[in-house]
Amino acid sequence: MDLKHLLAKEIADGIIATGIEGRFNSVSCSTAGNYPSMGVSQWEGKRGDNLLSWIDAGRKFMGRSYTDIVDAGELRELQDALNSPQGQHAQREILASDCLEYAEKLMPLIADSKCVIYAGIWCPTSTMVVEIFVKNRIKWGYNVNNLDVLRDVFRDQYWKAADVGEKYQQGYANRAESTYQYLLNHDIDWSVLDV
Repeated sequence: MDLKHLLAKEIADGIIATGIEGRFNSVSCSTAGNYPSMGVSQWEGKRGDNLLSWIDAGRKFMGRSYTDIVDAGELRELQDALNSPQGQHAQREILASDCLEYAEKLMPLIADSKCVIYAGIWCPTSTMVVEIFVKNRIKWGYNVNNLDVLRDVFRDQYWKAADVGEKYQQGYANRAESTYQYLLNHDIDWSVLDV
């Protein structure tokens, strides 16, 4: 395994372990519209339909609104499909692919592996916003290779950069701390790297 794949795996493991985005069976109404936001990375829209296309029992939910699924009394059925072995496998596969992109974008910006993983765990919110956020912090003199500094800037500043409004400020602060605590107590298995 090369470094990019190792970091992508660690980012995916962190997203799943912390439950930062959700659990395998999580389904909520998207903040962007009346459609389901699903799983460990809260996939929605076209990306949500792609996830559902991987799951036999999930295909019937493709293209449907969140309200339609709830009104039909099928929310639990969708949750069960996402949480099934096939649903979990699909989520792990898609997340692994997503996380390769996250690692690829962050590795040129951040040298410290745990800091790459930390910023990568934020990428499901918006890869582009995280990349710009990190670039700006570097430009403004923040040491993005220090986990404490990275936690502080994500806690205090990311909600503004993501333009989500004050109602999400505390949630993002909690995410910053949870992600920090996870990585503080986490050892990377370097033995899987190709020599």
